Amino acid sequence: MSKHATQLSVILVDEIFGELPSRVFGALAFHGRLSFSRLAYRTQLSPTEVKHGLSVLIQQHLVLWYDQENTGQASYEADIANSYALARSCKYAPLVQDRLGDLACDIISNVLILGHVRVLDLVHTYFPRSGEHGPFHEIIPIDSSLDLDGKIPAGPYGLTGDDTPTVELFQSTTSDLLRAGLLYPVHESHFRPAADNLTEAEHIVPLDTRISGKKVQQAAWQSAVSKKLDEWKYGSEAAAERLAPQKSTKRAFEDGEEQLSNKKRKLTNKSSNGMDDAGGEPFSVEASWLDNEMIIRVNHEKFANLMRNRQLVALVEESIGSTTAKVYAELLRNAEPQLRKCKNEVDVDQDDDDEVDLTTLPKVSTDGLSHLLHDLPDLADAIGCADPQRVNLNLLDHPKKVKRRRKANGSNPEEALVEGAASSDESEDNTDDSRSDITEVDHDSDSTGGDADYSNRRKHKTPDTTPDTTPKMKDPESPLHILRQHLYLLTEHPHRFLIRIPGTLTAPEKWAIPYPTLAQTLLHNALLSITTSRFGPLAGRLFRILSSSPPPKLDEKALVLLSLIPQKPMRTLLHSMHRAGHICLQELPKDGNSRRPGTTLFFWFFDADRMRRRVLEESYKAMGNLVRRARVEREAVKRVVEKSERTDVVGREKEFLGEEELAALEGWRGTEERIWGEVQRLDELVAVLRDF
Repeated sequence: MSKHATQLSVILVDEIFGELPSRVFGALAFHGRLSFSRLAYRTQLSPTEVKHGLSVLIQQHLVLWYDQENTGQASYEADIANSYALARSCKYAPLVQDRLGDLACDIISNVLILGHVRVLDLVHTYFPRSGEHGPFHEIIPIDSSLDLDGKIPAGPYGLTGDDTPTVELFQSTTSDLLRAGLLYPVHESHFRPAADNLTEAEHIVPLDTRISGKKVQQAAWQSAVSKKLDEWKYGSEAAAERLAPQKSTKRAFEDGEEQLSNKKRKLTNKSSNGMDDAGGEPFSVEASWLDNEMIIRVNHEKFANLMRNRQLVALVEESIGSTTAKVYAELLRNAEPQLRKCKNEVDVDQDDDDEVDLTTLPKVSTDGLSHLLHDLPDLADAIGCADPQRVNLNLLDHPKKVKRRRKANGSNPEEALVEGAASSDESEDNTDDSRSDITEVDHDSDSTGGDADYSNRRKHKTPDTTPDTTPKMKDPESPLHILRQHLYLLTEHPHRFLIRIPGTLTAPEKWAIPYPTLAQTLLHNALLSITTSRFGPLAGRLFRILSSSPPPKLDEKALVLLSLIPQKPMRTLLHSMHRAGHICLQELPKDGNSRRPGTTLFFWFFDADRMRRRVLEESYKAMGNLVRRARVEREAVKRVVEKSERTDVVGREKEFLGEEELAALEGWRGTEERIWGEVQRLDELVAVLRDF
């Protein structure tokens, strides 16, 4: 891990958990893996103090440990990745609240505070019984904070009146969080470093001697080891099946009754004894509750996936429109269960879209989005009607299929399609023979999906096998047809937000999400924005030229012709961008080993990975400086802040603080909000550079 990332992690641990854990964590972060005795020597702390610091850090999954042969001589190692999540964890609660409500937000907040917690202890946190208080019954969630007017939220955990949760609702909400992957069970491997987990898995998984061939046998063994590691990290398939949602009908809806969501219906129809108000039937919850002895923790990788989806939706809203962005958001949400981790979900060449394997991408069927027809009534008003003669649905096919079609037609498969010119799979002449098949087909704007009405199908040697024969799709005015038009917009966009997989007789129409190429798009946009903000719009023009695909290597003369920028200001921009690490320079001598400038060619080119690493380091450094600045600003008003945090003053600041103290407190809170807001903005950039 880099120097600035390590320093940022130590600062975050010190800011949240105090000096003692930060000294222990800093020693492990800067000196690497240490035994207990060496750790006490490096920190200059007593063994008791080291144990206290380690207990806090291990509870928060900030320190990993491993005892190879259970000898009691464990070694400890800092987990920099989890420590950085301390800067991002404040975004988790709003994300969960938008999806699953206030109770789920409180549960996530409490689990974040605790690091990991047993389900029974978490139940006692919300529902303490006489004489059976759990060890964490004094946790205060985010929603229970007090404001300056002294208003105290009634009821436990900020939930008032009828919103007070029941045990059934708590169990159901926690199960929803586990099914969504936002929480997951803790395994002993979560406390070990990745290298030690690999060693343990290699010792446990046997080599299958029944497989013939040494290479095949080794590959099968490596696959089994990887499967074991995934099972340790994410849980077994049997455990996932137990958490699968069970379809159960509570009671039939009365005529005219609004079909509320499960969570809203539970809050509306519940009574004190857990029976519904209509028929006295038991309140419908999952057939099997969670195991009280199960230990759960927050899945940071899943939240990184949610952040990526949010940025993609924002990009769609900026590029196409808000209504299409809502359709795309729902499609991404339906695809979330198919993803376990945010990055490296597929191992492909990110720069070559032709190599994307559709079998590895998450896919969503059109039927899975049919509920949007009721949730988004403005689908038809948000999209225009294009001239059918100008729509070429062949461009919706995957690049592999387009390439094969061009090869079959005998044209160059690498040639570019020029707008307004005839492509290789289109006829340039409009003779009667070339139009004979077209005139016999009743036109439909969605004919490539199989919706056209063929009057004489026998004349077609290769009829369309995509049978989207649903009557709703045949009607251009049907809501489902309009929904598909929004999906077509996402497919046809230059960013290729979706890839359409046509339906067949046995499989429905699906839409694949090319996350690798979309991650590259987000990265390119972020780097372009940074270059433009630092060096101006002309530098952004040079960046777009040098970062085009395939990336060229150009000298100054070629750049002058392409960018239309005079040589003198362009040379200044190039050298400024080169010093900042945004572009690279290659020297190519004309006469062998001579390095004379007059006989040397200088080529400028763009290295995306190099610039990404450079900007990532700068982001870590800026975040660390911002946290230090917040500490300095707090120190200037330390007395007022400490007074305002007293339990008898919280919520009654106007009574106990003078005018100058209130002004200083308000000024500090505004400064703190701006500083940490900037930290969160930089975290969005770090997510694009590192996690997507």
